[in-house]
Amino acid sequence: MIHAVSAHNQAEYRPYLRQLWRQRYDIFVEKMGWSLDCAEGIERDQFDRADTIYLLSIDDEDRLRGAMRLLPTTSPHLMSELFPHLCAEGVPQHETIWEISRFYSLTGRHMMLERDRTVSELVCGLYEYALEAGISKVTCVASMVLFPTILKAGWDVTPLGLPAVTDGEVVLAFLIDLKQRDHKTVKRNRKIEGSVLVRRSLKEEQWEIAS
Repeated sequence: MIHAVSAHNQAEYRPYLRQLWRQRYDIFVEKMGWSLDCAEGIERDQFDRADTIYLLSIDDEDRLRGAMRLLPTTSPHLMSELFPHLCAEGVPQHETIWEISRFYSLTGRHMMLERDRTVSELVCGLYEYALEAGISKVTCVASMVLFPTILKAGWDVTPLGLPAVTDGEVVLAFLIDLKQRDHKTVKRNRKIEGSVLVRRSLKEEQWEIAS
């Protein structure tokens, strides 16, 4: 299931967040070779702050299997601070537009099916959370290698500019319009039935975004 974590309920999820920092270091620094300014073994940056929302994929055995980060575009975020050159007409900024970043799932050949399920639940969990919390669009900077997977999800995707090379990868900035009518398509394409979002704190999260 997908759990939404913010300043409101971070204390409840502190052990998972410690896992999150370690997993992000292992994936983005060790495996992917990103040049990030972070402590040894912990990948946490200036965008991991009080107004950050995390979507965590936690399985039935209480293990963190993947995650993504949501940042309001009305505050400094990755695209505005590090990748504005990828946006031909300026960085999209609005209270209903949020940025997704640090999207990952655990890797390994023996977990191929599980990894796909984790990605699918995170994609659908993002959609559910956004629709209920008043987020109409999300922006992202991602490797061009992942772009076919993003298109396959069934989203309405608009590139914001031309690709560029960063840390040896060709990356692209894009915007996803989270239309209600596309929700069923996303779930069908990702083979997800029913809800994947844990809602015990969602009302408080909606209030926080609205305020």
